[in-house]
Amino acid sequence: MSAEGTTGDEAHQAPVTGWGTFEAKGLGTLWLAWTEVGLLELSFERLNSALADPQPVPAVYSEPLRRYFDGEPEDFAEVPLDLRGTEFQLRVWNALRAIPWGQVRTYGGVAQAVSSPRAMRAVGQANHVNPIPIVVPCHRVVEAGHHLGGYGGGLERKQLLLELEGVRFHEGVVQPGQMELF
Repeated sequence: MSAEGTTGDEAHQAPVTGWGTFEAKGLGTLWLAWTEVGLLELSFERLNSALADPQPVPAVYSEPLRRYFDGEPEDFAEVPLDLRGTEFQLRVWNALRAIPWGQVRTYGGVAQAVSSPRAMRAVGQANHVNPIPIVVPCHRVVEAGHHLGGYGGGLERKQLLLELEGVRFHEGVVQPGQMELF
């Protein structure tokens, strides 16, 4: 599978082949699970993995994460993913991957990008269930008023991730010049 992912209807989804942890500067421990296809899950909370023992995180996942948390622009384009979701979720997650480092989009802007201009709430829901935050950068989506909006990992983490990328805030609002409105 490519980074474009598969729908939940796929009969033969690759099983989890490994899981491990990554220490993220400023965020603490990230939990990762992967298959032979690619990264399946990244979580701020412990994963419920069927595998008993953690393994070293493969360099194909850990090196881009290290660069990212060192403050180097990283688009994660070379990270193989095993994205699983509905057709709409996959379209949203792929649109998120197109948002450049240090920039944000609105929920409405992402809805436009996936040819569903009235689906702002559905975009928010797809962000909420994103199985691979950071790599699929749902933290780069903000409300129309440039406020942070929601984030499954907590608003403090969302702001920290955006600040790591150089996004500037004033009283919780993204400052102009870092946003493209569709």
